[in-house]
Amino acid sequence: MLGSWRRYLAIVALTALYFAAGKFGLSFFGLLHPSASPVWLPTGIAMAALLLLGYRVWPAIFVGAFLVNATTEGSVVTSFAIAAGNTLEGLLAAYLVNRFAGGRSAFARATDILKFAGLACLGSTALSATIGVGALTLGGEAPVADSGSIWLTWWLGDAAGAAVIAPLLVLWYTDAAVRWTAKRSAEAMALLAAVIVTGLVVFYNAILEPYPLSFFSMPPLVWAAFRFGQREVATAVAILAAIAISGTASGKGPFVMATPNESLLVLQAFVVLVAMTALAMAALNTERADLLSRERAARAQAEAANRAKDNFLAVLSHELRNPLSAIDAARTVLDTLDDPKAADAQRWRAIIRRQTQHLTRLIDDLLDVARITADKMSLTRVPVDLGTAAERCVRTIAPLGVVDGRQIHVRAREAWVDADPDRLDQIINNLLKNAIRHTPPEGRILIDVRGDGDSVTLQVEDTGSGIRADLLPRVFDPFVQDDQGLERSGGGLGIGLTLVRRLAELHGGRVEARSEGRGHGSTLTVRLPRIDLPAGVGEHGDRATSEIAPNSLSRARGARILVVEDNGDTRDAVRALLEQEGYDTHEAPDGESGLAAALSYGPDLVLLDIGLPKLDGYEVARRLRSASPGVRLVALTGYGREEDRIRAREAGFDAHLLKPVDLERLRAVLVGLLDRP
Repeated sequence: MLGSWRRYLAIVALTALYFAAGKFGLSFFGLLHPSASPVWLPTGIAMAALLLLGYRVWPAIFVGAFLVNATTEGSVVTSFAIAAGNTLEGLLAAYLVNRFAGGRSAFARATDILKFAGLACLGSTALSATIGVGALTLGGEAPVADSGSIWLTWWLGDAAGAAVIAPLLVLWYTDAAVRWTAKRSAEAMALLAAVIVTGLVVFYNAILEPYPLSFFSMPPLVWAAFRFGQREVATAVAILAAIAISGTASGKGPFVMATPNESLLVLQAFVVLVAMTALAMAALNTERADLLSRERAARAQAEAANRAKDNFLAVLSHELRNPLSAIDAARTVLDTLDDPKAADAQRWRAIIRRQTQHLTRLIDDLLDVARITADKMSLTRVPVDLGTAAERCVRTIAPLGVVDGRQIHVRAREAWVDADPDRLDQIINNLLKNAIRHTPPEGRILIDVRGDGDSVTLQVEDTGSGIRADLLPRVFDPFVQDDQGLERSGGGLGIGLTLVRRLAELHGGRVEARSEGRGHGSTLTVRLPRIDLPAGVGEHGDRATSEIAPNSLSRARGARILVVEDNGDTRDAVRALLEQEGYDTHEAPDGESGLAAALSYGPDLVLLDIGLPKLDGYEVARRLRSASPGVRLVALTGYGREEDRIRAREAGFDAHLLKPVDLERLRAVLVGLLDRP
């Protein structure tokens, strides 16, 4: 919206421009009637002004049109009517183009250019011609017999003005910057020369005049359409139209008819067609280029995603094969030992246990990323002292504050947050393990927890390898890792920090990373909303822990447990573990035999896989729960999504354990359930 003084200045300038263009048209081309011209530039000026400056500049069009006609030939009444028709023509064209053809962007797309041609060039111009000719006829200033030819002259003159002038003004107003290279500028000059030479040859060459060679004027416009854009095409059309009008008015060119007015009418029809065709051609070429550009961008993005996938699969293969190789090697050594209880055997069992736990963590991290991405991660929040949680995590990983020569220091103050304790431990552990992974031996890691206004800050600072500047903004993105070489001594899948960020965000917090670059260490910071310590929460208010009474295990010993598992190795291993714990154990390989065994064996507890042949675990659980309401049911499965846990509860399971199951976790669940009355 223009300011008041700018609006008035624009109205004055527009009035003067309209008046000058109108006087030019009527003075030189008012051949059939003094008030009707086959060359009427003001229509294009009016439409462009209303599209660019808004409807509020309509008084300039009205005053300009009135003055043009009043100072040429015509009464005040007919001049007023003609001015009203010209103003309504411009307003209607601007409204229709704004409403249906993209407004000032009407020349960006081929479909909108065609709409502009129909709505503005051919549609609204008929209104001005009808009102103007009607006013002249009713006022006795034009013979009724000539009204048809005057109307046609008026209409085509307005249509040509709209087709040539409006795009030229709108396109240059919206993008006046010329950003050409020297080579591009040279091509533009060559194009200009081609347009001028072609126009002169077609419309001024007396030798070619008898021949219908007007189509020779199209190649330069095609050149402009494919090598430049709509703005340059509109300019070329305007230059060509000026040459054509000049030549035709002087009696030269392929459109010379019986009278100069007829010649100009045929020429203007040609100009309208050429202008709209060339503009539509340029728009289609631009749209095609944009589409190709988007396709190239999409292809590049897809290729980058494919490379990321390939890299991830290579890393995943490496990270899975390493622990599997260690497990297989340890198993092979165990097979060669005569005494399975010797110290060496314990060592190799420890390797298997560590590597199995590593594999479990990799899978759990992948599943957690998938859950968060699918918005299926649920939190069980309680008040947690972040300082206590950090100290506990460090004690678990580095009981003496040292990991392979790395010194780990904790500076933790009491700072309470509303958080899921397990997920909070996951944040701390991932940050700590990331620091350990990238800090060389003899390096130092500092964990700092403090309250900071309304936030609690967890900061992990290390003296390790640091983070490259180009990697820093993406360090929390999935699968992003610094180049570790083929040896991948750092390890990991590149999702640990992703989990940190997303878990922090689930808690209403945020993360950030700082580093001075390679070799200068890094600092990773998590900020979570701070809470006051609620009344009734104990000294370690993160979560209540239950201790297993010494005699609980003895009360559970001798209980009958049925293991229903289709994988023979897993079934044998779980049965062996349970028998070592003193349980009376029975097994079944599928759902049907498991259900039959449960009904005949009468177990106190059933360890039941979900993905079973014949009958799945959910169906077995439902039938057992109906037949033996007192039996305890524990799902031992690889299905660990939240919906899997919910479905297990609905089927009647008392507990849900993921494979591979941790022995301590299994012991706790069994004792807890079997000891329950």
